[in-house]
Amino acid sequence: MSESEPRPPFDHQGTEGAEPKSRSFTDLLRQINARMVLGALAAVALIVFIAQNTDDVRVNFLGWDWDLPLFLLLLITIALSVVCAEIASWYMGRRRRSPR
Repeated sequence: MSESEPRPPFDHQGTEGAEPKSRSFTDLLRQINARMVLGALAAVALIVFIAQNTDDVRVNFLGWDWDLPLFLLLLITIALSVVCAEIASWYMGRRRRSPR
């Protein structure tokens, strides 16, 4: 019996000497999708929001006092709201699935 030569796991089929294709600017523009545009717009809006809300605000909570920039207070509030909403959603979904 003759043994066949071991084949590489991926056969390039003659592409060893070929150089990778260069992408044109228009090809790159075609790959931009709505998520990228919305993400960039959200980032710009966030930067403008932070730049306009830098005044310090006095926060009193359960006997503690803090001085925080307004944008930081609002971002913390938004983040905690999202976390609470996700926990409530998870709990309601779990409660709906449980047998009675």
